[in-house]
This record gives sequence, C-alpha cells and structure tokens, in this order.
Amino acid sequence: MSKSRFRHRPPSGVALLCVLKFSTVFIQGWIQAHAATYKVTSQVYMDLTIDGVPTERMVIGLFGEEAPKTVENFRHICTTGIDGITYKGSRIHRAINKFMIQGFWFWYFEDENLNINHSRSGLIAMANRGPNTNGCQFYITTMPAPWLNGKHTIFGKVIDGQGAVHKVEQQKTDSDDFPVPKIIVEDCGDFPMTDTYTVSDDPYE
Repeated sequence: MSKSRFRHRPPSGVALLCVLKFSTVFIQGWIQAHAATYKVTSQVYMDLTIDGVPTERMVIGLFGEEAPKTVENFRHICTTGIDGITYKGSRIHRAINKFMIQGFWFWYFEDENLNINHSRSGLIAMANRGPNTNGCQFYITTMPAPWLNGKHTIFGKVIDGQGAVHKVEQQKTDSDDFPVPKIIVEDCGDFPMTDTYTVSDDPYE
C-alpha cells in the first residue's frame, strides 16, 4: 500500500499557531461578553501643540453618572475655569511611552467611584498622591494599566483624537518623564452633543 501524501497531523508550528489563534479569539470573545458600558453625558475638547505645532483635536466623553463630582470639576476647569483659570495654557508635564500622559493644575477634592478599571487606552482619570488627594491633575492611558485599579477615579474616555495622545507619549523626555518639547493645552472647552450615548471598556473595541 502506498503511503498517503497527506499528513495525519499538522506540523507543531502550525498546531501552535492554531491554538494561539483559538485562544485569542476565545479571550477576546469573553472580554467582549463581560465588558462594562458607561454613559457619556457631556463632552469637552482639548487642542494640544508640540513646540507650537498643533496635534489633532481630542474630544473627551465624560461619565457624568459614574463620577458626577469629578466630571463637573473637570468640565468646569475646561470651560469657565476656577477664578477664571482653565486648563488652557497649561503644560503636559509627564509622558510615559506605553503607559500614559499627564496634565497639570492645582485643586484638591475627595475620591469618587473607584470601580472602573484601567482596561484600555484612552481612559481619562484623576492623578493623586493617595486617598482623597485629587488635585485636578488628569492622565490619559495609552494602554491597559490594571495596577492602577481601585486607586484613581476614571471619569471619561477619549472619543476622537487618541492619535494626539499617542503622539505625546512618544516624545522625548528627561529622567523625570518631563517632555523635552513644550506640550501645551492651547485651547479647551465644551464640545456639543445631540444626545447621550454609551461607550465600552472593551480593549478590542
């Protein structure tokens, strides 16, 4: 009897590739099935420049039902400001590639909802120095950051313009993660929306 020209089992490399592909699809499906959704109740925009060169506009959707006090504080600083001072003209003072970018301003208030996880890029949260020390310093994730879960109030997500965030994170920094080029919030304010909508924390979305 002549030997079959067909193999009864795929080469090990092909088998491993199939297993990895199946595992990836399974994990992705599980995450999507268990993803949480959050209602965007308002939007703001931020226009950044890097050494005077504009990036694309960032539009940030805010989770007013999840963190109402934090959202109101952030939105207020983006629009009318506190004593007339807004984020406009402030500097992005920290950029860590494959992690986050961080903007700066002074003011302190207590923690709010800490139950939203750092599951994906584009989430905006309050930086702090420990419990109840939110100082209006905000950061935007550029990848999942689960080690921050339960420590910071996430209150929104970048809806448009995540490319600007990634451009900032890739800038050269000094030993303290301070960007070498001057990265400025040139303008910020309310971004009109016709109705509320929901977004997911699914990292594959």
